[in-house]
Amino acid sequence: MLDVYHAPTTRTFRITWLLAELGVDYNLIEMSFYNDDRHQPAFRKISPMGSLPLIVDDGFALTESGAIINYLLRKYGQGRFSYADGTNEAALVDQWMYWSESLFAIYQRIYWDHCMPFPAGLKERVPKVGLDAKKRAIEYLQMLEDALGDEGYVVGPEPTGADFMLCFPLYLAHSDGWLIDHPKTTRYVLRIASRPKFAEAIADSLAVIKQFEKLKAVAAGQAASASTR
Repeated sequence: MLDVYHAPTTRTFRITWLLAELGVDYNLIEMSFYNDDRHQPAFRKISPMGSLPLIVDDGFALTESGAIINYLLRKYGQGRFSYADGTNEAALVDQWMYWSESLFAIYQRIYWDHCMPFPAGLKERVPKVGLDAKKRAIEYLQMLEDALGDEGYVVGPEPTGADFMLCFPLYLAHSDGWLIDHPKTTRYVLRIASRPKFAEAIADSLAVIKQFEKLKAVAAGQAASASTR
């Protein structure tokens, strides 16, 4: 049996969306990223750093969303959402999977840690650090904007592992207004978001994010009020 350890607002969303598209049955183990769930001894035994996402497939434990996506496609994909090894297309899929984390999501996370009211953020926040990271992330978006076509996905007419990786940070960037100067990227995100399985998979994350947005608005109002006293 395939177990998927899931918490809203984490990269586990990539995994639940992929499994929904593949039609693979699995056991969802729901957790919170913002309490002690990840620090319990039983969980740390299978995920030593408390990492999410995590899958356990017939006793085999695996973390890191990119590795999990590749594993699931190879084991359960039956050729769907993939290109043959050794092809240029397969290499481009790898490129965009790595780009998603190393040249975009990492800066997005720095922004969240310093500028968003997430309970798991840094205790000592420096807004300028977050805003500088946001600027860098948006600069890197131009690389994707230049590569995208007017239809289809990042590598070809159907989704691949690259799209399952890109979907999470780009959808949140779109929601935050980061894509305003990137029309092709915006249309690409909307094509992904129009897939019914995507909407189902991201629903719980959006509900949590809305709660944090309310907290951010309250905090901003309190800060503005304090500055006028």
